[in-house]
Amino acid sequence: MLSIVPLIIIILSLGTILIIASRHIKKATALDVSDIPEEREAILKKSILENRLLNKVDQIFRLLNNFIKPAQKIASGWLGKGLGGIKNLEKKYRFSGGLPDSSKKSESKAKDLLKEAQDDLQSGSLSRAESKYLSAIKVNPDFMDAYIGLGNTYIKMEEWDQARETFEHVTKTWPQDDKGFACLAELEGRKGNLGEAKDYLLHALSINNEIVDYHIDLAEVYLNLSDNEKALSSLQIAQGLEPNNPKILDQLFLVSVLLSNKHLAEEVLMKIKKQNSDHGRLQEFEKKVKALK
Repeated sequence: MLSIVPLIIIILSLGTILIIASRHIKKATALDVSDIPEEREAILKKSILENRLLNKVDQIFRLLNNFIKPAQKIASGWLGKGLGGIKNLEKKYRFSGGLPDSSKKSESKAKDLLKEAQDDLQSGSLSRAESKYLSAIKVNPDFMDAYIGLGNTYIKMEEWDQARETFEHVTKTWPQDDKGFACLAELEGRKGNLGEAKDYLLHALSINNEIVDYHIDLAEVYLNLSDNEKALSSLQIAQGLEPNNPKILDQLFLVSVLLSNKHLAEEVLMKIKKQNSDHGRLQEFEKKVKALK
């Protein structure tokens, strides 16, 4: 019986931690998005901290579960009910109170804010787009598309550290999704870090190999790294996905010329002519083919 006392203390302490943490989260979510520069960092970091808090809670449950296994034969029923109650409490604070609920109204509001933010981003209203994305994240901290849009906004603002922090949060929170890694690749490419850009694109492709733009972007990175053979390979994969994509055909032709591959250049040129007989660079491309040996 005495061996159960420490377990009771641990369980009660865990419940106290959850209650205290939830109170802090409630205070944080009472904030409204404003034009104060510090607000964007506060909201993003709050969301990141919330995820870290919940991860810590899950770790505690796993450790506690391992600790009580030897005593399960004696008090498995009682402890099971106790842990179940605490787990329900954790779920309560995860999905209610300070954390946004999953109601349709909340989801609809977040989607509306996302649409407004995307429109502002396209029109070049970067500050407004940033504010709308942050508002969407505040409504729903698990809205991945809002983080992606926010990071892209920071790229356009050339706020590289903010963009990296946002995209890294995406890759850590959704490691099985390709978008965050592709965004990090774009960020590193814009900064001239071609090796890092290549690695992030390869990681994104390891998750989803069906995105044509990833193969095109990777080919461009390989070209800038003077690795024309790999650039050709990436473009051929992209063409396999979209055989009549004019951008891919143009790039494929130019890389075949760089590699002095006359047979491939002629083959690609025929496809370009068949697809678009009014292509503005046909004469230029024909001269390039004739110059090849």
